[in-house]
Amino acid sequence: MISAVTGFANRHRRGLAITAGITGGIYMMGKYAKSKLIEFQEKSSSERTAKENMKRRFEQNQQDCVFTVLSLLPTLGDQLLHELNVELITAKLQQTRSQRPTPLPTPDTSMILPPKPSEVINGEHHEANGEIKENVPAGEDQEQPKEDTNKSKETGTEETSRATEEDTTEAPKEETNGVQVNGHVDKTEDSEKAAESIEETTHVNGSSPSTPEIKVQEESPSTDSEKTQQLKAAQTVVRDEATAAIDRRTKLELWNELKVMSFTRTVTALYSLTFLTLLTQVQLNLLGRFTYVSSVVALSSTTDASVRLESPTKGSMSSTNGQLDFQTEKKYLTFSYWLLHEGWRRWSEKVREVVEDVVGGISLKKTLTAREFSELLGEIRTRLEYTQMDGIQVPVNMREYMLPDEASDEREVLRAGGVDEFDLVVDPVLRNLLDETRDFIDSADFSTVLNSTLNATFARFSLALQPTFNPFLSQSGNAVIEEIEDDEDIDRAVPLASLLPLIARQVHLIINGVPNEYVESLAMVKELQAFSAIVYSSFSEQFAN
Repeated sequence: MISAVTGFANRHRRGLAITAGITGGIYMMGKYAKSKLIEFQEKSSSERTAKENMKRRFEQNQQDCVFTVLSLLPTLGDQLLHELNVELITAKLQQTRSQRPTPLPTPDTSMILPPKPSEVINGEHHEANGEIKENVPAGEDQEQPKEDTNKSKETGTEETSRATEEDTTEAPKEETNGVQVNGHVDKTEDSEKAAESIEETTHVNGSSPSTPEIKVQEESPSTDSEKTQQLKAAQTVVRDEATAAIDRRTKLELWNELKVMSFTRTVTALYSLTFLTLLTQVQLNLLGRFTYVSSVVALSSTTDASVRLESPTKGSMSSTNGQLDFQTEKKYLTFSYWLLHEGWRRWSEKVREVVEDVVGGISLKKTLTAREFSELLGEIRTRLEYTQMDGIQVPVNMREYMLPDEASDEREVLRAGGVDEFDLVVDPVLRNLLDETRDFIDSADFSTVLNSTLNATFARFSLALQPTFNPFLSQSGNAVIEEIEDDEDIDRAVPLASLLPLIARQVHLIINGVPNEYVESLAMVKELQAFSAIVYSSFSEQFAN
């Protein structure tokens, strides 16, 4: 039996070897394929987990950006509302309105009373109490009603008030000789001439100038006191009219300042909110990138991990897991102080210059439609965001308003941010972070994102004013946007003076709105989300795959 098997093996030795080799190869290939399949599954699962982890961390980072912006806005808003105090100008205008003096009747010859002792002038009998009685024949009723006299007095007062109101519409005039002030003539000489004309009229109508009663009255001290009172009344009228003219000029200046400051404050708030949002996105996404990488390295169990950290620069990392130390993070985030306390002021000065050029010459009574108002905002934005260079519009670099450029300014920011005096130094890691932030701000992608976010911000601002131009617009969600796109609905012209309170009121919604629709609209901009993803996923040269 054994010999038979041995003989069979010797005869078929080659075939058996080939069969064994093929069988063993198939087995080994199966085991190899199985191991590779398991390895591929594990790798795919890890990659999927890493992507989900990165996506979750990124979304959480975007929420942190929104909350950070909301927490920083009150700091910006307090300074903005204090230094561009539109409400104070409004209070001054209301104060001038409440303190406007009531115009006194202008003295006229018809209002000068004759001497108190009775005398006959033009057939009329003048009593000492200032009442006038006609010289009627005997037997007739001597008491006449005083309605005619009262009516004449009221008519004179109404005409004088009407004349004073007409004078307020004329341009103020001033002369140094005191005869004419603010378009009104001094009534002193007119009062004296009027008194002389009354005396002449008395002589003409048959009253003897040598009448003892008249002579006594002319020499009476009471007549001099009446003339003095009339003179003082005339001077008071002139003084009140001069004060009213000054008040009118002051009120006009206040209205112009209110117009310029309302636009300046609101436009500054819109840009500052956008700058703060973009700077916060860059800062937190850069720090979030370090946090993500450190978490990936910490989860890897071997030194051959798919993501590894090269030898870090001294002082840059707390350990080899890629985590920035706390002090570096604190100092890096402190640089938002520049925008919150200095950058917005510099930007506000530029905004005011542009607003004075564009809006300063527009009358407060000029009516604007929604399209004209949008064009006005567009002109302001064009002058702010672009500059002419060789006849070509070039976007303005906004970096100087977001981050300091000078080393001295950087130290001042760290000092103002609460960093210890002995630590007021920009170490290499912090310098790398600041340089990378500046590179992102100077990039063409940032200009595109800035334009998109500003479009969203100003679109929200215009949308808030649409009910003013068209009160029939629906206030329900998307219906508002659909109706705004129809030009036929935007046909109401509103005076610029009526728009100023609405423009000024929007600042409070931009800074303190709950919920803040402006911040939410910025967070929904697709270009900003894509830019944040680029910042979050663009690992520096310290990280190698």
